[in-house]
Amino acid sequence: MVKKGLISGMLILLVVLITSYFIGEWKYVYYICGGFAFINLVLALAYFLDSLILGNKGKMYSHRKKRKIGRVEESKRFISIAIPNVLAVLVYLVV
Repeated sequence: MVKKGLISGMLILLVVLITSYFIGEWKYVYYICGGFAFINLVLALAYFLDSLILGNKGKMYSHRKKRKIGRVEESKRFISIAIPNVLAVLVYLVV
């Protein structure tokens, strides 16, 4: 699950970098990647708090496999999506 998140985060970053390169405006890296990173970090925090309050799994009578994925795992996935975007924003701010 974490690998899929990292791949998704890198694809978002790649699309933003290519778009910024062709447009010539590198500030889009800051705004778009920063926005994606912020949204994913907020979602990760929400899922983590939800796991603390309601428990890690879905309902007991849920038959769908997708719902049986733990909330902590979902939180890790959102953090792994945010990592490449946060690094891109930090590189933009330093350079």
